[in-house]
Amino acid sequence: MTSNAVEKEPVLAASGVEAGWPPHRWVRVDSKSQAPYKFFPCFNPCAPNEWPYDLQALIGTEDWNDVIAWFLERHPAVSGQDLHRFAEELVRCVPGREISVEVSNDPELGTLSLWFTLWGFGEEEWGLESREVRTMNQLWFSVPAFRLLFGSVGIDAKRGAFADRHERWGG
Repeated sequence: MTSNAVEKEPVLAASGVEAGWPPHRWVRVDSKSQAPYKFFPCFNPCAPNEWPYDLQALIGTEDWNDVIAWFLERHPAVSGQDLHRFAEELVRCVPGREISVEVSNDPELGTLSLWFTLWGFGEEEWGLESREVRTMNQLWFSVPAFRLLFGSVGIDAKRGAFADRHERWGG
């Protein structure tokens, strides 16, 4: 049987070494309120390339303050006072929910943003459509100082407890 397809030999790099997956390099993520853990940057391109990596800090911990301070240090245009007021309003709008904060890197735009995650939604709940998040969104867009944070700050909602996040998503 004759085929029109041309089979090509794999092309080696100029070094003569066949390309393969890069070794899984990891970094140790240290935290004041959580046990240190290994983070594999190749599995999360949206993490900053330095501390706090993929650290999610629960409200009320030293890590919470450290992550926010780290973010504000790199964003002098973001008002620390407005950001703290935003976090206070978020706590008020979502009573009983665990809240964590993390820094996210947009690899395409090369920008960092601060994400607040609300925890404790059930399997049948869609957190971003919850009454609590809608209330916070209304406040977010009605307060001029909070509107200025849009693009630098975000809100996410997750199922389950904060403590179970690594087991639940394999991270």
